[in-house]
Amino acid sequence: MTDPNAPLEAAADGGTAPPATRNRRTALTIAALLIAAGVALAIWAISISFVAPEGQNVPVTAPSTTAATTPAPTTTAPSAAPDETPAAEASASPDLPAPAPPVEGAPVIAAFAVQPETAVCPDERDSVVPLTFSWRSEGADRAWIGVATSDASVQPTAEVPTATDGFTSISFACRDADQVFTLTVQGAGGTVSRTIAVTRDLG
Repeated sequence: MTDPNAPLEAAADGGTAPPATRNRRTALTIAALLIAAGVALAIWAISISFVAPEGQNVPVTAPSTTAATTPAPTTTAPSAAPDETPAAEASASPDLPAPAPPVEGAPVIAAFAVQPETAVCPDERDSVVPLTFSWRSEGADRAWIGVATSDASVQPTAEVPTATDGFTSISFACRDADQVFTLTVQGAGGTVSRTIAVTRDLG
């Protein structure tokens, strides 16, 4: 009669292992191979993600460095300039001198006339036509008359009285088609000018 413990003793003595034990070892071996294949596949997928389409390696540290340094100039440089410019303008504006208000009692040229208003010239060479000026001013201390100027006090032809009915020291030069004469008077309230034009008529 066969002893029930015989298979166990045969296994212990180096005999052939039972089928159940062999199946369990085979399953463990297959599982280990599957796990190893999964780990290898995961490592391969991670390494592929860092390869550029052209086959060149993508630097891992470059994006982080660029992202860290790019915002720095935009946050510091623009903020300083707008804060300093208004401050400089605000501090400089009070130092500017205010425009002087107009002084009361400025002189007035009440009348300014010339005769003739059209100079009849025999030719346009060296001929001249005598002119007679008259004017009247109020509140003026000094007066000047000038030719081809807007301010006779700056470019005077002569210093004249502040009022007259017959000033004949200036003539019309026929070589010019027309001439502009300016009377400028000056008083405590400032300087005032007035102009009059004489045209030429070739007779």
